[in-house]
Amino acid sequence: MFSSFIPHIEWLAIAYYPGQIARCRFSVAAYRDEMFLLAGINFPEHLTSAVAKRRAEYLAGRYLARQALATQGHHGFTLLRGEDRAPLWPQGIVGAISHNVDTALCAVHHASGMEGVGIDVETLMPAKRAEDLWSGIISEQEYRWLRQQPQAFGQLLTLVFSAKESLFKALYPQVRCYFDFLDARFSKLDMQQQTFELELLKTLTPQCHAGRRFHGHFLLQGDTVTTLIHC
Repeated sequence: MFSSFIPHIEWLAIAYYPGQIARCRFSVAAYRDEMFLLAGINFPEHLTSAVAKRRAEYLAGRYLARQALATQGHHGFTLLRGEDRAPLWPQGIVGAISHNVDTALCAVHHASGMEGVGIDVETLMPAKRAEDLWSGIISEQEYRWLRQQPQAFGQLLTLVFSAKESLFKALYPQVRCYFDFLDARFSKLDMQQQTFELELLKTLTPQCHAGRRFHGHFLLQGDTVTTLIHC
């Protein structure tokens, strides 16, 4: 039964990332609550009133995290969430989870000191939606720059949205404060190398200061974009 929900797990290789990145497809239509029991994961109280889609994506992310953590020496670890809703990773481990409508991703690695990783997967925005949403994601300067690129604006805006989501996931465990999409600027893009750069515009901590730049990697596959930042 569980294999109808998550048929298999893929392991992604990104050269500069020192840990493991797992990805799976999951089927909301095949989801049943008893799959938590089959996976050996307790059904969390905060999902009691959640719709099936939310329950399915949560289970997929936690199941994937368990498999990824096993590669780092943490077998059978159940990933809980803290009061701020952020995942509570094992001591000495840095990780991140993401999901869209049918895909879940998890990145984990051993960490020493202040390190972070952010991963995000997004479904490409249609052109109309991109035009409606861009002002909450990018500045006018970024908008003009993206419009000069040969790629479709919706594709690029989705990439920038995902990159900024990954940056937030990478930095939040270090800074423990929220910051906005407009607090970072998308400054470089290399479509051939599949890399990008973000510049922080707001000082969050002495280490995460305005002007600090973060490099990331992206994958464009079908109608999805995946981004990863390790810092």
